[in-house]
Amino acid sequence: MDEEFLYDVFLSYSSRDKSEVLAIAQRLRADGLRVWFDDWVIRPGDNIPAKIEEGLSQSRVLVLCLSREAMQSDWVRLERQTILFRDPMNKQRRFVPVRLDDVEVKGSLEQFSYIAWHKGNRAPEYIKLLEACQPVVQSPENPEVAMPPKEVLQFEDYGGSVYSYAFSRDGRCALTGSRDAGVRLWHLATGRCSRLFEGHTKPVECVAWSPDQVYALSGSDDRTVRVWEIETGLCVQKLAGHTNDVWGASWSPDQCYVSSGSGDRTIRVWDLSTGNCTRVLEGHTDYVASVEWSADQSQLLSCSEDGSVRVWEID
Repeated sequence: MDEEFLYDVFLSYSSRDKSEVLAIAQRLRADGLRVWFDDWVIRPGDNIPAKIEEGLSQSRVLVLCLSREAMQSDWVRLERQTILFRDPMNKQRRFVPVRLDDVEVKGSLEQFSYIAWHKGNRAPEYIKLLEACQPVVQSPENPEVAMPPKEVLQFEDYGGSVYSYAFSRDGRCALTGSRDAGVRLWHLATGRCSRLFEGHTKPVECVAWSPDQVYALSGSDDRTVRVWEIETGLCVQKLAGHTNDVWGASWSPDQCYVSSGSGDRTIRVWDLSTGNCTRVLEGHTDYVASVEWSADQSQLLSCSEDGSVRVWEID
């Protein structure tokens, strides 16, 4: 009988490569794989080495992200982590190295074929990575066939179209925004709705978690952005100023600001300490579909129905 695994993929990487590896983790999870990524699993107070060992034992595929930073770190530890996955007698596990830059790979890992993430065209490399991480089923007719990801649960139907969704960083919960003007909190272990956030008067077009997972953000066709307290379900701030539907909203990394994009073709930056709009960014010629902050908060990225993507300097 095949071994049962809690995770499809364990991502091992240098902390300096976190932003790039996070993007890979999010893509794999969006394609239906169960991903062990430290920020999503390790909580304050956890024993980090113990959690890593536990995650490795519960994972089917180890993806080792190789870079100059990774090679300069504790190489003995990296090699030890990969032994179980490199054992040719262990047919249930797989080892997949991913090169993030052109660092020279030496030692026991030199013999493995790798995913060339450092090259310009990543689309075919991501397909290779996804196929390598998908479960494999064996049968007499097809000795080795990759199986597509399975649906693990279905949320309860509440009779309205769902317009937006967002995973919590720890992967345990999800938020949805819907046509019935509700924002809902779902527990992924059961597929049940545990909280309904009420206050919007028109469909909710976008939702987002705060970085600390204490608050939720939503934008609506009622032209407002709302901040919700997850624990109580209360609306703690209502940000009004757009003159058309709000299509996109996002938190700044330090959680002090919110940006929003609207059908009024503008982007607004809100100071959550006062609830005031501090910037109105104009330039798009059609509705702004989504907005996102840079990691250092100095810039915003926006995309629009006008066919353009724009980078804005906040200051």
